[in-house]
Amino acid sequence: MRSNLPPHLDPHHPVLLQEYAVFTPPVNAMAQKIGDWIDQRQPGGYIHGPSRFGKSRGVKWHMKSILEDRFGKRIPLHIWSRPPDSQFNESDFWISLGLAIGFRYAPRRATRGDRRRLLLEFMIATASACSSNYVALLIDEAQAMTFREWTWLLGLQNALDWEGYRLSVFSIASHQMDYTYELLGLSDHAHVAARFLVAHWPFPGISSVEEIEFILQGYDDASEWPQNSGTSYLAHFAPDAYARGARLAPCAPVLWRVLNSLLPTHYKGDAEFPMQHIARAIEEILVDVAREMDWETAISEANWIDALALTQFTDHMRLISAAVKRKRPDR
Repeated sequence: MRSNLPPHLDPHHPVLLQEYAVFTPPVNAMAQKIGDWIDQRQPGGYIHGPSRFGKSRGVKWHMKSILEDRFGKRIPLHIWSRPPDSQFNESDFWISLGLAIGFRYAPRRATRGDRRRLLLEFMIATASACSSNYVALLIDEAQAMTFREWTWLLGLQNALDWEGYRLSVFSIASHQMDYTYELLGLSDHAHVAARFLVAHWPFPGISSVEEIEFILQGYDDASEWPQNSGTSYLAHFAPDAYARGARLAPCAPVLWRVLNSLLPTHYKGDAEFPMQHIARAIEEILVDVAREMDWETAISEANWIDALALTQFTDHMRLISAAVKRKRPDR
């Protein structure tokens, strides 16, 4: 919640609630990779990258629509955001997964075997409704998955295969998922790693001034709220400046320069930046202009620096650098 907002701002605007995600090139690339895996009927695959790069929001706000555009139809894609702080027994695991994908009718006294069977039948029904024998399960926050949970999913996949249906399990996780693959491969769970984790893809951060410009254009013109209003995010926050032709996209070179300048000393990673910090900084600029800060002052290099400083951007990149150093000591 923000204080002292001007009256023309709707407090329910998704930018103020931080309940939105502008479309980004990395999210599109992730959707294309998952689409390729679906085309190939890969049994599994995982996407990994540092936190706050935009993986989860891309899944929540864009994944289904991008894939349905690609395939030209509704597809049986189920998304489960695994609660990171939960320790499931098998029955609770099936309950949580079932609720996430829309199955809510298992009797309370059902056994764990009953719950798995009912979930299996529900997945078959969703595939059949799409005139397919294929189902995809996308697990977000998969770094919290346990060995037992992977084994339970292997059993579900085998059971569906016996019924003539293919199940792909795609997982999205922070970078420590790399270690899960190694641990599974070195333990007696190598068959699980071979099924679900051989295909993999690193989710990139924002990595060029052109991508920054694309994102800013999203706030300028490729966004809309309320639906069917024709009002972009920038137009809502700064209607007068917008009417005069002011846009954020020309700020791309300045923002790119600021992001690079705020990297910690001796940064070990690539010049790829987290979308969450970029979005929070843009939100600060939007609120500044809504509060009648002069447009040129609001989009100045100094104000972008101040906006990014509020997000603890440099501290977060320092953590990424430390993780890269541990994984790649030769760098």
